Amino acid sequence: MLEINMKKKRKQKNKGVVLLGALLIMSLILFLSIYFLNLSVSENKISESQTLGMKTYYLAEAGINHMVWKLKNDAAYRDNFKTNPTWTQSFTVNNPFGAGSGSYTVSITNTAVGDGNIESTGTINIEGNTGQRIIKTKVFKAIGESPVGNNGAYADGNIDISYSKVNFNNGDAHSNLNFIVNGNGTIVNAAQDIDVVNNYNQNDSVTVNVAGAIHSKDYPPAAAYVDMPAIDFDSASPNSYKSRATAIYTENQFENLLKNNQNLTLDGIIYVTGEVEIKGARNITINGVLVADEEIEVGDSNCWRGKCGKNNITVNHTAGQPSGLISKEKVEFESYTGNINISGIVYSTDKLDINGLSSSNTFTVNGGLVGRKLTITSGWGQVTVNLDNAINVDALGEADSSPIITVEHWEEEY
Repeated sequence: MLEINMKKKRKQKNKGVVLLGALLIMSLILFLSIYFLNLSVSENKISESQTLGMKTYYLAEAGINHMVWKLKNDAAYRDNFKTNPTWTQSFTVNNPFGAGSGSYTVSITNTAVGDGNIESTGTINIEGNTGQRIIKTKVFKAIGESPVGNNGAYADGNIDISYSKVNFNNGDAHSNLNFIVNGNGTIVNAAQDIDVVNNYNQNDSVTVNVAGAIHSKDYPPAAAYVDMPAIDFDSASPNSYKSRATAIYTENQFENLLKNNQNLTLDGIIYVTGEVEIKGARNITINGVLVADEEIEVGDSNCWRGKCGKNNITVNHTAGQPSGLISKEKVEFESYTGNINISGIVYSTDKLDINGLSSSNTFTVNGGLVGRKLTITSGWGQVTVNLDNAINVDALGEADSSPIITVEHWEEEY
């Protein structure tokens, strides 16, 4: 009887253990189910949040890009940005990428002329959830900078200087290829930098004084490439030089003008549809700019039309008006070049050569030299280039470059 009772007690005890185990397992399963359910809900919320965040970020970025586009292409925005130091403007675009794609509101506030803060807010509502992100960007444009920047002498190819005395003042000298200095006794004085995209080569027999630094592949870091500025010579645009010309001459007409006037004064924009040759002891004063479809050549011949001697050119600049010598082909100053005093730009889409100057004559440019290739072999004559950015802007136009530049970029999420 006692044995039967003991068996009953053991069975009851075993049933209690099983029940307790079952309860523990069910509790664990329930806990894990709740955990995974919460995890799934959390991951879904995170996914939704990331989706909202990404979409609002790109909406805000679209607003920034839209404002920058307006600063470049909308005349009202562009002019106010460049001229009004306290200018502010804003706009809102709804559903920029189709129905239900949200909106962005973007504003700009100038802190100075050509310097402003842009703030763009992207907002979107997805299934009752609203997301918002704000991006702030600072933009500026260098006002009054020419397309060649701080370069008084610029060449898209080599700058080659030999047997010369050359001074680069107020700005840099820039070559998109190689900068070469050779020839016994050559002296180059650079008041700022010499910037070279490829290599800088200097012969042992020359003297080069650089107040700033040389930048090239062999004197790293190398200079950045600078696009050669394009000039609109003769398109139908009202802004082309031919359309704006004060007077237009054929090559023969301009030659006859030089034949009949040993001392000649030209005013405004003078456009020649052909080559220009200045020779035979001519003295030319240009109150503006001389532009030629073909080559401009100075001092190639000593005698012409019964007159012999060197040829002198003076170019005068009027603020806001172009000045200088501009050629669609080459510009060459040869052995019978006398005194050259140019307040303007000397621009050549091909070679710009300064050759065989006398030590008794001066060659001074207040503005800049721009050519596909620049060669100075002056025969010990002194060449001085004084950068004047305002003069260069008047001749070349303002740098599109000075592109609108983003200098700071950060974001805040709400």
